[in-house]
Amino acid sequence: MLKCADLLDSHAELTARLNQHLQAVVVGDLQGARSSFRSFAALLQAHSLAEDRVLIPVFQELELETNGCSIEILDKEHRKLRRLLADAFERVFAEGADLTPAIRLSWIEDTRMLKEVLEHHDVRERAAFNPAFDQALDQAEASALAGECLALQQELEAQYLAQAR
Repeated sequence: MLKCADLLDSHAELTARLNQHLQAVVVGDLQGARSSFRSFAALLQAHSLAEDRVLIPVFQELELETNGCSIEILDKEHRKLRRLLADAFERVFAEGADLTPAIRLSWIEDTRMLKEVLEHHDVRERAAFNPAFDQALDQAEASALAGECLALQQELEAQYLAQAR
C-alpha cells in the first residue's frame, strides 16, 4: 500500500536526473545535457505542482503546519525552485550554446544553488511534511492521497515532456 512518505522517491529521482545532466555537461555532451535537463525540469515542475494542488490543501485542512514546515515556507521553496529552474533552463537552451570549458564550469556553478535548495527542501519534507500525512490519516486515506498526488505528477510530467518536443 502506498504511503505519502513514498512520494519522496521522486526526490531521489530528481537528484539522479540532475546528476545525469551535470555529468553530460562535464564531458561536453550538449545534446545529453539538454535532454537530461529537460527530463529533470519536467519532473521537478510536475512534482512541485502536484504537491501544491493535492498535498498542500490537505496539509492546511488537517492543520499539520509546524514552525519549521508551514504552507508559507513550502510555497516559498517551491517558488524559489521554479525560479532557479527557469534560470537554468534559459541557460541550457540558449541559442548557440557551446559547451566550452568556461561554459561547463559556469553551468555547474550555476546549478549549485538549485541543488542546495532541492536538498534543503528534501530534508524539510522528509522530516515534517510527508510523514505528517501518514501519521494524521488512516492507512487507506494516506494511500489514496499519495496515489492521487503521484497520478497527477505523472500526468503533468508527461505533459511537460510532450510540450518540450
